[in-house]
Amino acid sequence: MASAAERGFFAGLDVFAGTAEGSSSTVDGGAPFAGGGVVGNVRLGKTAGAGGHVGYRLGTATSAFLSYQHIEGDIDWKVNFPMFGVSSAYEGSATSDAIMGNLAYEFPLSEATSVRASAGLGVTFNALSGVVETDRATGIFLANVASHRKVGPAAQIGAGIRYKVTPSVALGLEALLAYSGKFETGKTRSGNLGITDINPYEIKDVWRANLGASISFEF
Repeated sequence: MASAAERGFFAGLDVFAGTAEGSSSTVDGGAPFAGGGVVGNVRLGKTAGAGGHVGYRLGTATSAFLSYQHIEGDIDWKVNFPMFGVSSAYEGSATSDAIMGNLAYEFPLSEATSVRASAGLGVTFNALSGVVETDRATGIFLANVASHRKVGPAAQIGAGIRYKVTPSVALGLEALLAYSGKFETGKTRSGNLGITDINPYEIKDVWRANLGASISFEF
């Protein structure tokens, strides 16, 4: 049966595509002299990425594996500055590099096909980069915001199907829901006011829904 493989090591490659959602509670972002900016309308675009995994089959149906994922996508948000009655738009890229330990269980459907459920916990390195600030009313460039990398917890659950092409090669298709934690800008901006210090903007509670395809080799 598909799940009745002997104990042994396996490794493989993964690709991902999907969507992301996030929010922000920042109300004092930007330059302190401007009274602080209130973040709203956070939007994360389509995501894509790739990674790999290596693990060990513990029994007829259970396996443990270590995975690495690099996923990135566009991000934008709006900031209102109540003291001056103006607002800015921000656009950039959100990138995550996640390392997770995972457990998986397979339910056989036939000799070649099985359904698999998985869950993982780990750490993610999140970065906002290429963030550009423009005036919302006119679209005029205002500043480039410093990049920043933030470390935090990551978690993921998945469910999908695996098909054994040969006794040692399997293809997989899996729906994944992942918690990716927080993103944060750097503490400076450079543009119409020169290089100035700012309170960072934070995008939190980022969730990603991905469809992943994989190929695994057992040895």
